[in-house]
Amino acid sequence: MPGFYQRTRDALRQLFGGRVPEAPPAPPITRQAIDDTLALAGDRITFVNLDRAAIDSRAWLHLLEGARDRNQPIAADALELIRAQASRASADEMLWGARECRRFLDLLRPRPGLSARLSELGDCGVFAALFPESLGPGTSPHTFEAIARLERLVGETDLIGARFGTMARELHSPELVVLALLLHQPGSSTAHDPGSAVRLAAPALDRLQLEHDARHAVEFLIEHQQQMPQIAFRQDTSDPDVISRFASTVTSAAQLNSLSTEEHLKMLTVMTVADLGAGGRELTSWRAELLWRLFVDTYNHLTLAYGDELIDRDEAARTALHQNRPEDIGESELVQFLDGLPQRYLTLFDPGDIYQHVRLSRDLGPDAVHIALNRRAESSMVTIVTLDKPYLFSNISGALASLGADILRGQALTSRHGFALDVFEFVDGDAPITKEGISQLLSDVVAGKVDIAARLAGLPRSSQTRAGALPLLYFDNDSSQRYTILQIVAGDVPGLMFRVSRALSDFGCEVDLVLIATEADSAVDVFHIRKDGAKLTDSDQLALTERLERAIAEAAPGPEASA
Repeated sequence: MPGFYQRTRDALRQLFGGRVPEAPPAPPITRQAIDDTLALAGDRITFVNLDRAAIDSRAWLHLLEGARDRNQPIAADALELIRAQASRASADEMLWGARECRRFLDLLRPRPGLSARLSELGDCGVFAALFPESLGPGTSPHTFEAIARLERLVGETDLIGARFGTMARELHSPELVVLALLLHQPGSSTAHDPGSAVRLAAPALDRLQLEHDARHAVEFLIEHQQQMPQIAFRQDTSDPDVISRFASTVTSAAQLNSLSTEEHLKMLTVMTVADLGAGGRELTSWRAELLWRLFVDTYNHLTLAYGDELIDRDEAARTALHQNRPEDIGESELVQFLDGLPQRYLTLFDPGDIYQHVRLSRDLGPDAVHIALNRRAESSMVTIVTLDKPYLFSNISGALASLGADILRGQALTSRHGFALDVFEFVDGDAPITKEGISQLLSDVVAGKVDIAARLAGLPRSSQTRAGALPLLYFDNDSSQRYTILQIVAGDVPGLMFRVSRALSDFGCEVDLVLIATEADSAVDVFHIRKDGAKLTDSDQLALTERLERAIAEAAPGPEASA
């Protein structure tokens, strides 16, 4: 750099003659140590000891960590050092051991400033050194722009953010999406070749020591990252065969994987939105709507046959849940609990949740209601185990609605042994819901001491409207051997689930499995139902449609609410 300034002064002397005054020296920047490795120089992160950092490339990831956590840029002297040393750095030194690999992967979880810090190190050649087989001489700027788009998506409040940003926040492993974005476009490639990208990413995934399930998820994302726009923008997604083929692709990727089929679909959707919105391109509302419809239709298709396949005693005895089974749960107790539940139960819930469900299922009397309430930062989870009986699901959803809960998603399952398991994720209303409050209310409702319909009718109508989609009802008698599958997409308003499920029970339907999802302003719900032990006839479906449409209309805010 001094040589550059000297040449500039010489050129100015020749051009204007005379002496060019020296610029006053900049005041020294004080450094404040953060830890043994990092320091704060002004508003930037740098190394405490540049010479030591030059020979210890593991400190570079610590620099990324510090800059990411503080959301502050990296100082020029640290970047110059890394740029000078990156070509001689060893990937094995930077990612030395399983601990450093896990640490690097954790650093990729989206948060404000992540993309800027990754871009700073990418410009210095860090990722080309870490993953030379995939990224070659450098990482494409489009990669960091896609990660920046994902980062912004999480915080956006418009319709696209409400739909896809919410989805991104719900991902169990969003860092896998960021890793797939880093590796999906090889630095030496001008056009995307999915097979080549997966092959070139293999050494990087080896080096990161990714576990089997996470590795296959990243490979799936890289291989299929162009598939959703190709289907949504070029094919007729109203054709059931188009949705079926795409759903089969997602299902195949998720087989024998601890990450669910729905998680694979959501990760691919989020990655697609981030990639399409990068590089100065705008994801138009029309294209976003096409992607959203593809996601919803595929999600619904994936849930069609969940209720058919039940866990038998042999499968319950062989499950891997026995390997880490807590001492307070016996082998026979676990087998008896699992026997007769839908097979999908094993992928819907983590082992810790399943063990909790076993404990809740103990000592169930005729009107007993066992409840667990888990509080989290953004939402809460309530788990309810009780003996199955008519109107049970309607009463539970009505009780939650009467307490002001905004249900985000949930599952309701029944066992052939007679108990029901309902799990709801919700956001509190004006007052937080307590375990004691919901336990007492549900016990009174199940015992017939409280008429939940009357309780709801006495509450003021919501003053908030949600511009939800027009209600859509779809009956399917072909996808399941045992059930009529009813799919409902309607505007998400308070009390909707209660009114819909009450209409089903009033019609004489047995509800054995419910999958609840709230996506932006719409409720997307799937019911597995029978009437008198059989699927619904065409005349049944016609009559039930009229009742459901009335129930949905009654749940919507009245004119006074929307004023």
